[in-house]
Amino acid sequence: MSFRAELVIDEPLEKVLDDSDFLDERMIKAFSTFKSVGSNIFGIRRRAVSSDEIVDPRKGNISVLCELGPNGVNRHQFTSNSFHVLASGVPHRVPHSFGYWHINDMEELFLKFAGAPGQDGYSLVIMRRPTGREGESFASYCESCFTLMYERRVATGRFGLGEFWRAERETVAAYNADPKLRTCPECGHLNPIGYVWNASKDTPEEQQARTQW
Repeated sequence: MSFRAELVIDEPLEKVLDDSDFLDERMIKAFSTFKSVGSNIFGIRRRAVSSDEIVDPRKGNISVLCELGPNGVNRHQFTSNSFHVLASGVPHRVPHSFGYWHINDMEELFLKFAGAPGQDGYSLVIMRRPTGREGESFASYCESCFTLMYERRVATGRFGLGEFWRAERETVAAYNADPKLRTCPECGHLNPIGYVWNASKDTPEEQQARTQW
């Protein structure tokens, strides 16, 4: 069953969170990828956040969250001063941000807040830290017919975030290196190569792919 929730917040983010130091620039740098704190995982970044788009300085426009459901792709448009809850088990991707479909055992909460006039806003991702057998998958679906072509499961509940980043890079590299993995067994479509979340790790070919899909 799919679950969604969206809420528009009029107050500044500093008033929403109990501890405004959480958004101190030094804190944001510590959470610039993802960081486990207690029972949760946080990701905090400064990005250009407006009423109709979210722009990353390296990735470009990352305003849309694509969710794959029984009837195809649902597109959620991120807007400022709102949040979106992604249900566990839903394949999803943010075009230009990561070039694969992410399937998580944990719900993910996305928050986007505009900054002060002339300043970048805040982009946050929050989810519960996986435990035990919980984890996530990197998956590739045919862009033409949405057949599942390739999937790698990662036991982040046992091995932590370090395993996520290692497996992500290995999975994308293996997928890109083998045209057979990118060719749909159902319709024969050759799909584009993937790319990891961290744009600084792109090969020239992956950098080009990031701009296209």
